[in-house]
Amino acid sequence: MVQKKTDMIKHSALVYLLLVAWLLGAERGAELRTLDSLLYGKFEARYKPAQGEGLVSSFFVYNDDYPNTPWVEIDVELLGRFKQVVDMNAMTPGSHLRTHYVPIITHLDFFEYGFEWTPDYVAWFINGEEVYRQTADHVADLNHPVKIMMNIWNPVFDDWVGFWDERVLPRFAYYDWVRYASYTPGSGDTGTNNDFTHQWQDDFSEFDTTRWEKSDNHTWNGNQSIFITENAVFDDGHLILCLTDDEHIGYQDQTKPYGLWARAKGDSITVRFSEELDPETSQTVNNYIITGVSVLSATLMPNQCTVKLNVSGLMLDSTYNLMLLGIKDDAQPPNTQMGQWLQIDMPQPLFFPLMINNAGGAYNEYLPDQLWSSVVEYGHMNGNYQVTDQGISNTNQEDLYRSSLNRVVSYKVRVPNGVYSATIKLSENHYAEAGERSFDIFAEDSMWISALDVYALAGQFTAFDTTLSGIRVDDGILDFYFSAVDYGEGYDYSGPFLNAMVIEQDSLFSLETDPDIILRKDQIHLFENYPNPFNPTTTFRYSLSNPGESKLTLYTVTGQQVSQIIKGYSTVGNHQVVWSSGDLSSGLYIARLVHNTDIKTKKILLVK
Repeated sequence: MVQKKTDMIKHSALVYLLLVAWLLGAERGAELRTLDSLLYGKFEARYKPAQGEGLVSSFFVYNDDYPNTPWVEIDVELLGRFKQVVDMNAMTPGSHLRTHYVPIITHLDFFEYGFEWTPDYVAWFINGEEVYRQTADHVADLNHPVKIMMNIWNPVFDDWVGFWDERVLPRFAYYDWVRYASYTPGSGDTGTNNDFTHQWQDDFSEFDTTRWEKSDNHTWNGNQSIFITENAVFDDGHLILCLTDDEHIGYQDQTKPYGLWARAKGDSITVRFSEELDPETSQTVNNYIITGVSVLSATLMPNQCTVKLNVSGLMLDSTYNLMLLGIKDDAQPPNTQMGQWLQIDMPQPLFFPLMINNAGGAYNEYLPDQLWSSVVEYGHMNGNYQVTDQGISNTNQEDLYRSSLNRVVSYKVRVPNGVYSATIKLSENHYAEAGERSFDIFAEDSMWISALDVYALAGQFTAFDTTLSGIRVDDGILDFYFSAVDYGEGYDYSGPFLNAMVIEQDSLFSLETDPDIILRKDQIHLFENYPNPFNPTTTFRYSLSNPGESKLTLYTVTGQQVSQIIKGYSTVGNHQVVWSSGDLSSGLYIARLVHNTDIKTKKILLVK
């Protein structure tokens, strides 16, 4: 018995030490909540969320008497990883989630978010316009008083928020005001049908202790941060919720900016930083050093965390490191990155038609799925895989349709600017009734399919393909977004899903460059061929300001001619030609364009 008690004491001491170690190492977040609970109403906030992988800035209502009474929660959650997605969720306790695509860039400015909650519906609003509504049976279960809350935190769920990188700290979410109107059907002064009555608006000029309280030493399973009062700050007419380390708490920034990744594309390099930058040092070309490459210009992008470098001398078959030197953040006083080496991710060729198994490994001609990042040419954001052993009808590729990527929010593919078609391959392998799961599909900035219910169209365990044609890409990335209409139930088989896709290249834009470049008189331009590296074909594009005789010739690096690609008269304007390498061996070659008396060259890489 004595030994047993001793073991119990040792175990308790170990648990305590582990808990203390975790508390000392955890990040520190923040939360503000009302003192009073409310039942139904119109809830609104104007705020600017924090950007960065692995974190959430939220505005929501929650029954904090749970589990004594049922779970009631209605959310607006803005993930730092998505610039154009708003999570809208009702919890009952089942999740009824929509990842709503929006045309605004949520991280760039303050926008108004809110929802109306009644016994019959929950409707979400952005900038005063209704964008989504839930009226299903679960709405009736949202019937217990709640508190208004706002918080910033870093979840453990990387398939939801992305992978956490502590170098992004500190992060701040700014709230301009919060407004509440009670539900008074038929006798109100605001909201849908004037069914709500304005009660109050807090402009956060000060901390109103009669309305709000700050969460202190509060967390829960799945939250990597601990909420502390010091990280909920009222400053200059804003509530500022801070996500920090455990040492530099509150509204301050003593951390230098870090380069998170750099990626090459043609004659440019995109560099992503951990935080917002000072516009002067971030756009000074001497602060970026690449051996053997000249940096011609540096442009800070609107999110203030990304810099685009225009360069010359970059060879896509080589490897490079980028030195960051003397770049400051936008803190007052600023913090300076005095020196960091960053490997540059180089592009790899994709060939069309591009066939992807969105929910598994390589399958026949289909490439394996992967997570989206700076080092890949395609991949998914958010989601989990599920596999069934049931037979799939209406296909001779059953294994392709047995696996599914569920809860997918976005799929991205790097492509040259042009027009594309995409065939989305689907099989509903879980739900056996219409109306259980449906979703919208967006390509680029437009909705292409509304409320797609695969079961209603094809039944269960049946292959169903749908094709989106004429998708225009102007920014080098083909973006797909998926938003649930009927979310389904649980976690494993819920939300929008994908089995596979095939992407066809319908046409390329002849001028693969910035639209504001205009050729001067007597000027020619040979653009980067695509793909490069390539096998076996690539497309050459060139532009001419005067007509005349043109020759495009391919040479080895030692000067031996190996192919005459074009020879003849060319008119003014943009031209392109598709060329096949034939029996040429892998290696580096020089493409030489001669037009009248002008000469341009490009290095190309054949990989077989």
